[in-house]
Amino acid sequence: MRGRWNALLFIGAAAVLALACRAERASPDSDSAQRGDGLSHRLRFEKALDVEVFQRGNIHTHTSQSDGDSEPRDVVRWYRENGYSFVALTDHNQRVDPAMFQDLTSASKFSVIPGEEVTMWAQGKPVHVNALCTRTAIGGGDFPTKGDALRWAIGRVRAEGGVALINHPNFDWTLSEGDLLAAPGAELLEIHSGHPYVYTDGDATRPSHEALWDAVLTARGAAGGGIVGVAVDDLHQLMAGSSAPPAGPGQGFIEVFSREASRAAICSALAKGRLYASSGARLRRIAIAGDAFSVWPVAAGAVVEFVGRGGRVLERQLPTAGRATYRLRGGERYVRARITRPDGKRAWTPAYATVEP
Repeated sequence: MRGRWNALLFIGAAAVLALACRAERASPDSDSAQRGDGLSHRLRFEKALDVEVFQRGNIHTHTSQSDGDSEPRDVVRWYRENGYSFVALTDHNQRVDPAMFQDLTSASKFSVIPGEEVTMWAQGKPVHVNALCTRTAIGGGDFPTKGDALRWAIGRVRAEGGVALINHPNFDWTLSEGDLLAAPGAELLEIHSGHPYVYTDGDATRPSHEALWDAVLTARGAAGGGIVGVAVDDLHQLMAGSSAPPAGPGQGFIEVFSREASRAAICSALAKGRLYASSGARLRRIAIAGDAFSVWPVAAGAVVEFVGRGGRVLERQLPTAGRATYRLRGGERYVRARITRPDGKRAWTPAYATVEP
């Protein structure tokens, strides 16, 4: 009898441990999750997706044309020679012509994306928006409110046929949730930066860039006005020990969903938010079909968290056979994945909207 009781205890403990390692589940909506009325069979994501070819790039980069420490050609060469497929040079209120680098790009699968950091002031604070894929320079200015500055810059970027990226909201603690909500229209938002002075993680009383992203997604909905989070270097210092701000290369990047690295393909993907962001973690594949959202991390031991409205962790998993999958249970509104390697490096997918009957 004692042996049988010990065996039962062992089996029970093993089951609990397996469940803890495989997934920590939180009901996204207590009055709709796990319904028995067949709802789970009708839930689905708004869009299907299956991608396993990516192009790595950095879309916030400074050179000696503004406050970086290196010539534009040296910066382009570093990214080309370190496994990137593209880079956008985004000096303050200056657009560097990509044609300058034809000899560095024509013989390789590498592109230079036109860019500019539109640099403004409002209410005594710096407001910065990257203009990507634009035709001409925009320049900055002074504005009565931060919302006015954002609306003006985003409008100008769009008028120039470009993609707008709202930069580092926490730089000088400039942009609040209200400021971001007052300026719809930007396709991208920085949620991770390699610049040590922009407070990516917030502090004890102010939200992180990622939390601000969730606030915008929750308020607007991922389908109607969703914004995609990106990670960047905000490169200033290519030469160690220089007097430039100590933001080096390789600290944050995006992986664009594209089979080619041409300027047209990259700009199209940026405009559509077809990318994931990373501080170092990589993904082999991302797939969405019906009610299932799956990711395949590259690193062994990576933890995958599926996040819903308000930044709530819906489920935490250790991938099985290299894959982690979340199935809709109702009430999520949107789901995004956050992948964390054992060394703390992360990746973030876009937020994908859900459809309920």
